[in-house]
Amino acid sequence: MRTSLLRGALATTLGLAGCESVVPVDLPTHTPQLSVSYTLSNQAPPTGMQDFFDGRSLYVSTSQNVGSINRLAGRADATVELCDASGQVVEQFRPRGRGGYGSTDSTKGYYVPVRGYVGQPGQRYTLRASAPSVEAVSAALTLPAAPTIESGSYALDPAQPNYQYRGRLTFNIRDNAATTDYYLAYARVLDATGQPIGTVQQEYGDRNNAELAIKLARLDLSWPGYLYQMLPISDAGRQGQRLSYSSDVYLSGNFRGNSASTTPAFIEVIVSSIPAETYEFYQSIQRFYDTEGNPFAEPAPVRSNIQGGYGLFGGATDATLRFPI
Repeated sequence: MRTSLLRGALATTLGLAGCESVVPVDLPTHTPQLSVSYTLSNQAPPTGMQDFFDGRSLYVSTSQNVGSINRLAGRADATVELCDASGQVVEQFRPRGRGGYGSTDSTKGYYVPVRGYVGQPGQRYTLRASAPSVEAVSAALTLPAAPTIESGSYALDPAQPNYQYRGRLTFNIRDNAATTDYYLAYARVLDATGQPIGTVQQEYGDRNNAELAIKLARLDLSWPGYLYQMLPISDAGRQGQRLSYSSDVYLSGNFRGNSASTTPAFIEVIVSSIPAETYEFYQSIQRFYDTEGNPFAEPAPVRSNIQGGYGLFGGATDATLRFPI
């Protein structure tokens, strides 16, 4: 397969205005393979905000040639099983509907578990997936031990109007000195009854201005709905040290009125211990997006732990800490 790349923009960048050429490029032969994304957790999706961790749900599609301009489409004909260390099937999945926009068919590709199984820390699991016309794929991981969250607090900024709910969030992770560990952190807003009513958003100005090496080494709040805002951290080189979070945040949700049922009452911090493979996947996503399409940037391939295909079989062992606002 051959395609042409217009080099005019590149020539302008190099100061060679007026020099354009069309260069034929041979694209490699592509054999479609299964692409799978699924994260196993030690808990069911948090009640009241099922979409908060929707990014952990199973999604299956087929890979495309690098030169394809078609929209990636999921497939609803896959068979996916989760097995424990003995090879016993502990979870199966079925296709599910998902709301779309206009004529977009967004039901294909998404699956839900049928047994309600939750992962057990320290146990080894294998994910297997197959579909017609492509080779079967698999991936394995060990679900890590639960993290330990130390005391946290949230202080409203007295200079801000109350309805803006801006303030400073602080919490600490007590790290294990004997192992290399990897974490993701999230936070959400609860009402007085403990029901989720919103999310905690980090002020990203300082992070966006930081160098990539600093961003990859600091503890930040992740937003599970967007790959670019999945912000993992490693304790490599600082095992046993306390990992601290302290940043300006704002609360986002439907609680601008005076009704007691919609007044923010608690913040719940969720910290996930993740396997090394999950950390490497999200770290590679950060590096990929930070190249911003720059052709002169160091190559930033996205990692995959799916044998025979592409994607992520991820793990997340969650711990939570709830404290009043």
